[in-house]
Amino acid sequence: MKKRTLSLLLAVACALSLSGCGGAPAPDAQTSAPAGSETPAAVDQTREIVFAASRDQCPGEQDAYYASMSLGVWEPLITKDESGKPAPALATEWEHNEDSTVWTFHLREGVTFSNGTPFNADSVLANFDRMKKGPFESSFYGMNIDTIYPGLVSYEKTDDYTVVLTLSEGQPLLDYTMVNYGSAIFEPSCFAEDGTFAGFPIGTGPYVVTENVLGQYCVIERNDNYWGTPGIAKTFRFKVIPDAETRYTALRAGEVQGLCDLGAISPSQAAEIDGDPAYNVSVGDSGITHFLNVNGGAFPFNDVRMREGLSLLLDRQTIIDSFYNGYGLAAGGFLNYTSAFYREQPVQHDPERGAELIREVVGDQEVELLFLLPGVDANRYPYQEEAEYIQSLLENIEGTHIKVSIQQMDWGPCKEEMEVGNYNLCLKIQGLPSANPFSLFKGFMYTEGGTNISYGLGYHNDHVDELIEEAAACLDAGRLTEIYTELQEISAVDFPNIPVLYSQEVVASSSDITGYQATVYGLTGFTQVCWAG
Repeated sequence: MKKRTLSLLLAVACALSLSGCGGAPAPDAQTSAPAGSETPAAVDQTREIVFAASRDQCPGEQDAYYASMSLGVWEPLITKDESGKPAPALATEWEHNEDSTVWTFHLREGVTFSNGTPFNADSVLANFDRMKKGPFESSFYGMNIDTIYPGLVSYEKTDDYTVVLTLSEGQPLLDYTMVNYGSAIFEPSCFAEDGTFAGFPIGTGPYVVTENVLGQYCVIERNDNYWGTPGIAKTFRFKVIPDAETRYTALRAGEVQGLCDLGAISPSQAAEIDGDPAYNVSVGDSGITHFLNVNGGAFPFNDVRMREGLSLLLDRQTIIDSFYNGYGLAAGGFLNYTSAFYREQPVQHDPERGAELIREVVGDQEVELLFLLPGVDANRYPYQEEAEYIQSLLENIEGTHIKVSIQQMDWGPCKEEMEVGNYNLCLKIQGLPSANPFSLFKGFMYTEGGTNISYGLGYHNDHVDELIEEAAACLDAGRLTEIYTELQEISAVDFPNIPVLYSQEVVASSSDITGYQATVYGLTGFTQVCWAG
């Protein structure tokens, strides 16, 4: 029985892209009428709009994607809808055979890359040729053809706008795995021989990269030949300002018009300007989960009672209200709530039971715990305050002698310490690499999972290994959903790591611009952002 995904109309998205900025015969000459005025005043949309972020939005030629998807420089074959399910992008529809080993993708016609080259099946095949030269690392999500397209045997075209993928084993959720970063498409001439980029990326999106100075800024300009709804503002500059306070100061001083990307603005800063007519604060759903990772390969967290006890100690709502100014949702389970496969798990707070479990594990012996904070995340989120709260909880359990030391370090050295087991606790965020959560479950919960090993989690559960191995070979989408549900239920009681909160995207901008709204990371770009006049 064939599964077929029909092309979805983009009328809603097109309408949204103009919301707040108004329709106009020419993007650079938007008109607006001030209150009390009968004569429309032209708004010059050629003026550069400046944003600040904590990291490079264009990490450059060695990055698998060169630029964040949110910039709108490149587009994927498949994106996702508001429910987290696959939706058409450069592929308008697709189907697979009975055992999901042959997938056929029908490509959007009439699309050109920003350099004028037609988008067609040949360009898609060239992107698969490039992926085979990987894997490629990225500041966003890695690109590994063996992970995204397991058992890929061949890729070929049957006509100029049809591509067929053949796999050695069935992949009933391949379209979920391909969402966004899993099926990024670039014009082949921008690739170097080794598969990295030989200059700026060339995509089909509404913007093009025109300048990039790593660690300082990048500039994108509107692609006036874009196949879809074009952007309104002509030029954006994205400055790299790692320090949250410095970013905030730049916004208040008018040096930048907006703050973007993960942890764009701290919760306390957002609360300070929320309601001020000079600024706009937007809050939206996020695919980011904040985890408390623990070294389950060494005492005391090698005992599930210690992991459960610490989870029960945490008052997640207090953490959200006190340190995130209410921006977040208490997390009871491993999988983020924006996933189509999410199943709600109970959020439990029982400090008395938590303390009792921890006393059973540590007794009256002196226990010293090292709490690591990755600098990249500590600069985005209130991790220092959160860590001090957790430190206080552990150090004040009656009848125990626990001491917690907190150390902040760059992510590279931090990860090295975690991998060799030189830590006990570490706060870290995790996003959704694709719409298929298999790689997350395998990475964190499988005994030989990459993240399980590199984070020094030391997690092992024979039944979990069996479920993940079954999922890897499963041809039934319904059974996969059952497995994903069971894995979520197990994670909520066995704690491969401890979920703390589901993030909410919080972004801010000056009222000089409009159309900038928080959305699930990576789903929208800046086409709707423009000068307010």
